[in-house]
Amino acid sequence: MTVLLLASLTLPRSVQAASDFYLLYRQWQPYDWPEEVPSATEISRSQRGLGWNSQSAAGGFGADYDYQPLRIRTGEPAHNGHLHRLTFGGQWQHRLYRLEARAGFAGTSNIFKYREFHSDVVNGRVAMFRQVSEGSPLSLGVGGDHRFGSFRWLPRVRWKHTNDNGHWLVDLPVLMQWQSSGERWGLRLERKGDRWATLDGAREVEGALYLREWRAELTYRIRSAENLWPAVVLGLGASVDTRVRYQDLESGTLDLRLGDALLGSIRLGW
Repeated sequence: MTVLLLASLTLPRSVQAASDFYLLYRQWQPYDWPEEVPSATEISRSQRGLGWNSQSAAGGFGADYDYQPLRIRTGEPAHNGHLHRLTFGGQWQHRLYRLEARAGFAGTSNIFKYREFHSDVVNGRVAMFRQVSEGSPLSLGVGGDHRFGSFRWLPRVRWKHTNDNGHWLVDLPVLMQWQSSGERWGLRLERKGDRWATLDGAREVEGALYLREWRAELTYRIRSAENLWPAVVLGLGASVDTRVRYQDLESGTLDLRLGDALLGSIRLGW
């Protein structure tokens, strides 16, 4: 974090931009265990996050951290369900080209507690686009990430448009977003997915957990930031076709569909 702050301070005045800091809490409705197992209980899920982002005409840069407990209380999962993720990155525009990149560390809490890291703890995503022509709202590109499970490259089509009704952004096949002209309302449909490195309780079995879903969320800003008071944004949505893949010490690798769940969120921004 110190390196990021120093880099920001050394930028010329013309390049520096407004920065913001946020806190986030998101809670899902419990998932039902997908199989008929007598000892199975509901799977609870929540997320706490914080981050810093800076935006300018040339792009943006930021750092984000989130902690996501995913409590699977059946079988012998080779992980403790406490998922931590810290990433750095942003997006940059140069003439017809746009680059989006993030890299960081993601793993269960015991990996960081005992500092027993393995290769799956390093994580990231990247995408590059080129506008069809100068001033065109359409860009073509390619992106690689864990949104659909294991890391894979997919073609991407990006389109953006602004009118009196707000700002539209479509990034197929991973994102559709609308924000009202006053930035009070927002609607987002996004493919979410990532990988966390795992370690069993005895710290002998190294593995990975993959969590992916389609998430739709409607947000409403009930107040703007003013002096020391934060902006407050409430969200309501749903996760659809949520799937999790992980290693069970008794059953081997499991790839389960947790199903669909409603969610609510609150975000504070300064």
